[in-house]
Amino acid sequence: MSDDIAQALAFIESATLNPIDVGLYSRAAVLPGGRDRGKCLGEPGQDGAATIGATLVSVLANLTRQNRTDVANSLEFASRYAAHEAGADDHTAAYWTEFKKCMLQLGWFKREDQWFNDFIDGQMTRAENFSDYVIDNIRGDPLYPSSEREAIILALQSLRSHPEKCVFFRRFTAGGSKGSFGVNSATFTNGALSMRFSAFTFNCNAVVYDYLIFNIKNIKADVGKNTINIAANQEIIDSIRRQLEHKLDQAAGDYIDSVDI
Repeated sequence: MSDDIAQALAFIESATLNPIDVGLYSRAAVLPGGRDRGKCLGEPGQDGAATIGATLVSVLANLTRQNRTDVANSLEFASRYAAHEAGADDHTAAYWTEFKKCMLQLGWFKREDQWFNDFIDGQMTRAENFSDYVIDNIRGDPLYPSSEREAIILALQSLRSHPEKCVFFRRFTAGGSKGSFGVNSATFTNGALSMRFSAFTFNCNAVVYDYLIFNIKNIKADVGKNTINIAANQEIIDSIRRQLEHKLDQAAGDYIDSVDI
């Protein structure tokens, strides 16, 4: 066993995952047939999407069933870990710092990691809500190839058009005057499973009820954006899969929901 694999296994064993009470959906209904989280990301050969905690992940058609499961497992583990570690700061940059720390312990390695800051004045922007702002931002972001960009935008438009799914996502993304969510694309390219990620944090001058659909005309907000490009070390992913899934099942709760695109 390599040192990297041993280190990843030790991290999984020692990590504390945030417990989530059953909410709008039950895991028994969402994860049929052996608790395979990858099924929430659609069938191989088709693009798919799901919310996992505060992340909306879109996967391209070229991901296998196992790829989809590995993506979902890693994102749920990192989301639960970050929520526990960040505590009351779970809608700030502190959450995403812990999220990245965890992903890099689970067999993913970093290709790119940048932070940007912005300011929104609801009286001056064309965006009606924060999801409009994110869509405009993703459209102009060179991080994403066109296929991944369009998958993210379609998933975000679909999510916000379904009130019951907005309610579910809101549990992880809205914290009064502070809110945060990430959008993510996963694909298989150049022989490797990879993910590109944009995490947005909003520090507002007033309470925002829903960070997808709430009208921001009277809102001013400091915005942070973290762009991340990571790829999988498949040897580590394969070696830790059983232990990672076991730890996730021990912390079973209501955390993932499919999104139609």
